[in-house]
Amino acid sequence: MKPNEIYESVTQTIVELLQEHQENWQCPWIAFGQDNDLARNPITGQYYRGINQFLLSYRLMKKGYLKNVWMTFNQVKDKGGFVGKGEKSTPVIFYKTAYLNKDKKPVSSEAVQAMSHGQMKALGIESVPVARLFQVFNIAQTSGLKAEWYEVEPQEPLRPFEKDERAEALIHSTGADIEITQSNRAFYNRKTDKITLPLREQFVGEEPFYSTALHELGHWSGHPTRLDRVQKGAFGEPGYAEEELIAELTSAFCCAVLGFTKTISSNTSYIANWLTVLKNDNKAFVRAAAQAQKAADYIFERSQVKELAEERFTYTNH
Repeated sequence: MKPNEIYESVTQTIVELLQEHQENWQCPWIAFGQDNDLARNPITGQYYRGINQFLLSYRLMKKGYLKNVWMTFNQVKDKGGFVGKGEKSTPVIFYKTAYLNKDKKPVSSEAVQAMSHGQMKALGIESVPVARLFQVFNIAQTSGLKAEWYEVEPQEPLRPFEKDERAEALIHSTGADIEITQSNRAFYNRKTDKITLPLREQFVGEEPFYSTALHELGHWSGHPTRLDRVQKGAFGEPGYAEEELIAELTSAFCCAVLGFTKTISSNTSYIANWLTVLKNDNKAFVRAAAQAQKAADYIFERSQVKELAEERFTYTNH
């Protein structure tokens, strides 16, 4: 599959999710199985990252799978298992590194590894990420694997006060300047580098308060002194919509690690803007998810719950 076809396939899945959410306001960005876990690979023991969490979560919701466990056809086969007849796979994206010289001609990785820094500079060698599509299957679509892989052992969700403690530790250990005051909106001021949040009692429950705070921390992470993410455009413009999407997805990643379910924003204007951007740029969501993963990593690296993030955000190749 050509790169453009890969991005188009992924974008259509996300567009479908957003359109369904317009009819059902409870759609989460990242769904948990009955095992109360993020999408992971049982062979590697690692969790999927970035765009792949959204793709696998959506399929989990659509099909009603009980376990958030996924693997490739070859992994199933190598472990002596079988994929059920007629079962359809779910696409996930990974990247390999390709090398080009100054004439934009490909150079093998073996040749590049044998070069000195000076030789690479003289030839104008640059690395380029190339998208590759892998097809994975949920454990429910297979048979013949380890018996324990099929067992659904519902993990007791964290109690509210436990989730709140983690969320408080995460938010305050970032060192962000946060003012909680009587206000009708939450926002991040890039010029003053300050976050303003409404009073807690203005939210219905704690989860919306934390997801909102983490959304604004997503914006905060893009400051020039941090991830230096370019933010441009006014409301309704592509640049603005993509930055809002990055902040929304950052909140979704962080909430998932903390044990919260982050539902998609109910702001119809934002959803309309996102749909317009995605339909005009099939790389927009993949790009936003990658930036959001970086933002979530940045926030957790400075937190008192870093170990939890390292456990759930470990990279997996398949």
